[in-house]
Amino acid sequence: MINQNPTKKSPKQPVSTESSLPGLPAGLLSRLFFARQALRENRPLLHCITNPISINDCANAILAVGARPIMAEHPLEVQGITQSAQALSLNLGNITDARMESMRISGETARSLPIPCVLDAVGTACSPLRLGYALECIRICRPGVVKGNISELRALCGAASHAIGVDAGKQDAVSSRNRGEIFSLFSSFSREHGCVVFCTGPEDLIVDAVDSPPGSHPKAAVLQNGSPALGWITGTGCMVGALTGAFSSEASPFEACILAAAVMGIGGEKAAAASSVKGPGSFRSELLDSLFTLTDEDLLSSLRLGIYEKGMDPESGWALSAASPKYSP
Repeated sequence: MINQNPTKKSPKQPVSTESSLPGLPAGLLSRLFFARQALRENRPLLHCITNPISINDCANAILAVGARPIMAEHPLEVQGITQSAQALSLNLGNITDARMESMRISGETARSLPIPCVLDAVGTACSPLRLGYALECIRICRPGVVKGNISELRALCGAASHAIGVDAGKQDAVSSRNRGEIFSLFSSFSREHGCVVFCTGPEDLIVDAVDSPPGSHPKAAVLQNGSPALGWITGTGCMVGALTGAFSSEASPFEACILAAAVMGIGGEKAAAASSVKGPGSFRSELLDSLFTLTDEDLLSSLRLGIYEKGMDPESGWALSAASPKYSP
């Protein structure tokens, strides 16, 4: 199958550069809004190889933001499917021999085209099989984004980790006191492997040192949106990985991660506040509707985002360089 990627179209209605939040660069917000609109108009095809536990919710989340999912995973067809897609999302949950082979084939195909690739390192802190496979996949396929919770990513970085199954351990929790240490750990991994590191949790952390030679300015983002209700149902982390893949077709890896975290976090807040929500079942339904109906105005009114930079001096720490009014340093 040959690459059938369509020519991207510019959105019919240009995103206004006047929409801004005090403390955040207007250019950043305009690019985020432009990417969301371009996604809805171009409707890119996302090849998503994920686990059967979350496959339906991931597919519907991708549709809700405007992209088109294809969830093919047979080793004999994934190369052709990836060649026809505009982005690739790989997820290590509920791993099998066949899915491992398929992800390797698709990842190498994505690298050769090239198209954006996201690797969700589910379970790397509790499974030596997944940890070894993830490191091999990163080396061979060179994904633009590596995503996981704090325990999974600490394990990938070779640091001590205290996962409980696929969940992050309390001992690994990120706080305002250890953010700088975590930024530096992820920055080294980002520079070494050429990927943005995306850590999901009560705070979402995104670290990008890909184009930062030693001594320059790697950057990081912290998003504080979300709701405890997102933990009521399984698969919300996998959905964030799938959304990252979708947004990667229209945005840089760093900004695709910001978009995915913001859309899921604010969508979760809206869903949890709905009068119809009585428990996990109704929340799941409302979450999908919130992802579908979320507007740029919703993002502007609710976004809690901080941008950090590392100083030129190796001894310098990470400094907050921009933040939305609702962000808490």
